Amino acid sequence: MSLKLGGAALALVLTGCATTTFDKSQATASNLQTAAADVQAEERALDLTLVALNDLVNKPAVDLRIQFDLFSDNLNQLIKAARRNDLAAQRIAASSASYLQQWDSQLVTMNYEAVRARSEARKTEVFQQFESVNRFYRDTQNAIHPIIDYLIDIRKALSADLTFAGLESIRNIAANANSNTSKIQPALVKLADGLSTAGTGMSSVAVQTPPEAAGGTSP
Repeated sequence: MSLKLGGAALALVLTGCATTTFDKSQATASNLQTAAADVQAEERALDLTLVALNDLVNKPAVDLRIQFDLFSDNLNQLIKAARRNDLAAQRIAASSASYLQQWDSQLVTMNYEAVRARSEARKTEVFQQFESVNRFYRDTQNAIHPIIDYLIDIRKALSADLTFAGLESIRNIAANANSNTSKIQPALVKLADGLSTAGTGMSSVAVQTPPEAAGGTSP
């Protein structure tokens, strides 16, 4: 009887150790999925900001204040979205590092070389994926901040000179904003897809396609 209890206790200890590691994996997966939604929100806010600016500059209404306020409100949402993504990128970098560190601690306790080698190979794959995602996230955020600063300057200029002549004076500047934005928007879409895919792949609970079924072979 005592032997059975000892076995059960050992099973609980081993389960607890394993849980510590895959819980960190799941936390990272959740951060990735949340970040994907944040990036999508950022891309939408950027699009709405440009639409509002273009309407103001190219299709001015009788009362310019209404269109300006819409542009300004959308720009504020974009600023908030960018800040959320800056924090999200930091969380992903921290959680992925913590997860990989925990994985390392499991590797050193493995007795069988075949198991350890296989696990190390998988860790290398996951590490490379994290490196790619984290780098792309940082690069994309670094690229969008100058665009936001440019839009903020446009808002300042229009705030001081919200007239038809003032709109005409920044028409070319607004066109530059559109040109610069057209380069970053595809990157945001690609980033959101990459974060979502990485989050699904890291999740312990997401519905995934088993490797043997990926080829579509018949049973």
